[in-house]
Amino acid sequence: MRIYLELLGHRRFAALCFGQAVSLLGDALFPIIVVVSAAQAGTPAETIGAAFAARFLALGGVVLFSGAVLDRIDPVIAAVSADATRVGALIALALFWDGNLDALVLAVAVVIGLCEAVSEPALLVIAPRILPRNPDLNPRSAEAEAAEESRITAAYGLLEGMRNLSGIVGPTFAAALIALFSPSVGALAAALAFGLSAAATRWAGGRYSAARRAGEKAAEQKADGQADLKAGDGGPGDGEQEDDEPLLRSALGGLGVLWRIRWLRYVQVLAVVHVLFAVGPWMVALPVLIIEREHSATVYALVLGSFAAGTVAGAFLGGRIRGGRRGLVALALLALFGLTALAPVLTGSVLLLMAAFVVGGVGQQAFDVVKMAGLRREVPERLHGRAFSADFFFSFASLPLGQLLGAALLRFFEVEAIMLWAGGLVIVTTVLTMLSTDARRFTSGPAPAADDGVPDQRGPGRADPAEQGENAGTR
Repeated sequence: MRIYLELLGHRRFAALCFGQAVSLLGDALFPIIVVVSAAQAGTPAETIGAAFAARFLALGGVVLFSGAVLDRIDPVIAAVSADATRVGALIALALFWDGNLDALVLAVAVVIGLCEAVSEPALLVIAPRILPRNPDLNPRSAEAEAAEESRITAAYGLLEGMRNLSGIVGPTFAAALIALFSPSVGALAAALAFGLSAAATRWAGGRYSAARRAGEKAAEQKADGQADLKAGDGGPGDGEQEDDEPLLRSALGGLGVLWRIRWLRYVQVLAVVHVLFAVGPWMVALPVLIIEREHSATVYALVLGSFAAGTVAGAFLGGRIRGGRRGLVALALLALFGLTALAPVLTGSVLLLMAAFVVGGVGQQAFDVVKMAGLRREVPERLHGRAFSADFFFSFASLPLGQLLGAALLRFFEVEAIMLWAGGLVIVTTVLTMLSTDARRFTSGPAPAADDGVPDQRGPGRADPAEQGENAGTR
């Protein structure tokens, strides 16, 4: 825990964590507002589903493009703008809403989804960049690189741990607030939360933004000087040769960069297989099995709460996993989710179920933290926004399809068979991924990267993995 206390000792990073925590409270308020309002107005379930679907479609539909935007502009400004936009949308909801789930609620759901598509990857880009370096270490030394990687992994673990903790507290707080007052008050509270998040994020990233602007200004002056020299020689300036890459091509480049790095390719394929064919169907089958076993809704809430508690511990555990076998450890922890998927079939004990769900939450979240740190390490800095957005897309976009598949499978198969299939698939495919040397180390020499027209922004001594792959071949 010492490293986490050291990270929180950096005021700007602590402010970013605070902003993340209050932002998640705001996130928790909106769905509770929708559900409570629907119950009060007697709204059909289809309308509630439409509000949630609008938010999901907006988020999944633009997250790849948001990554391309984050690589072109200051991610701090992007994150603050996303929070500020949500403030405006929620204030409008509080002032003009008549209590019915109408076009205004759907519009706000879309806005919130669009803003989430920006703020989620932006936070992952910003967090490591605001951590100060150790002045006692040579920045080019292997010791400094190892120390930086350890701190960045711990930073992601801390952020994810606080995210998961807020995810547990947030819905309870939201439900209590709206029950005591009204959905409109809940909307104002959510607006206040996002306002605090915007202020904290802006202050946390202030020095980074200033340094970025200074670097961009220096680069422009240098480019202008070179352009003047070339113009004097009768040749075109560099600015005239700049290729403004279309946003669509730039967004798809995020998918390409993950595909070019072998271990990330394996992990993304694993994520899609798990979410589409295991996790999605399992999520549909779980409440059905609990009801068939004559358990109450309280049992369902208890096991989900146990999983959430496991993710908090898993985030902090993942933040301390490092070394040459980090991938092997992370994959072994991920395989534990297979046991969680099997547990409802194998035992009827509520206590054993809760324990199994805690273990699954630990494994899943620890794996995600180690993967995020590895992605940042392997992908060039100029592509971080696109890479994190693409990773989010791979892990997120196929979930509704998986749930639809689960609903269809329930018509033809027993619920126990679906859960056994899900657990077995997770374990087998994760073990197969461990056969790759790259996956066991979470590092590899990828194939040569295509020229994306974006100038390299990696620091001195930081080799581009795509360039390493060109010379290293298969390791």
